[in-house]
Amino acid sequence: MAKLVRSSLRSYVEGVKKTIALKPLDDSEKLMLWDLRDEDCVNEWECISDEERGGGSQATFKSNKKGTGSVFEGVLNTSIKNTELKYSGYCAIRSKPVKYRSLDLMKMDRKDVSEFDAFEIRVRGDGRKFFANIHAPGLATRADNLWQYFIFTRGGPEWEDIILPFHKFFLTHRGYFQDRQVVLPLKSIATFGLLVADRVNGPFKLEIQHIKAVRCKEIHAEASEKNLFDY
Repeated sequence: MAKLVRSSLRSYVEGVKKTIALKPLDDSEKLMLWDLRDEDCVNEWECISDEERGGGSQATFKSNKKGTGSVFEGVLNTSIKNTELKYSGYCAIRSKPVKYRSLDLMKMDRKDVSEFDAFEIRVRGDGRKFFANIHAPGLATRADNLWQYFIFTRGGPEWEDIILPFHKFFLTHRGYFQDRQVVLPLKSIATFGLLVADRVNGPFKLEIQHIKAVRCKEIHAEASEKNLFDY
């Protein structure tokens, strides 16, 4: 992950700052994917950290007391106590993959967002950097690949809507930027997740209200110019 940040952060930061200011269309142009004000929805997510492998980071993910969203919080610790560990200092949450049986085979339910242009995530952060992680396994990529994009939280008491254009997500393998980039397959989103791994030891907190798919004219025009659609 550190290599990814060093090699890619500068080239993406200006794009992130620009897209935060974009205004999506009205609510009729949005699709609710995860309403994290709903405790049942929160229970469909899982929280992980390097503690599971002997690291010192800890995290929790649960509904807040006011019912206005969920809280992803904990402590990041980059120290390596277990000599078998090569990397420490990460905490993450993700939606649990939904599996079902079809013709005696277990298949994974996918979300189709191909009619939209971006994710809208309403958050209240602490000023730290996070990653949005998309898992969309397919024949063209490895099973443990992720599509990622940066989230820069503002900090402070106000909620903010952050727009994450689909065509800005980049393909990574175990945290490393891939030379051969593959467009995010919008018809087969298996999981959505958030990761904190900025190498800054100490507490973090991110409140999340919802994650939606949205249509946005500016983003659609930019993606069309670059011919970045997968459909």
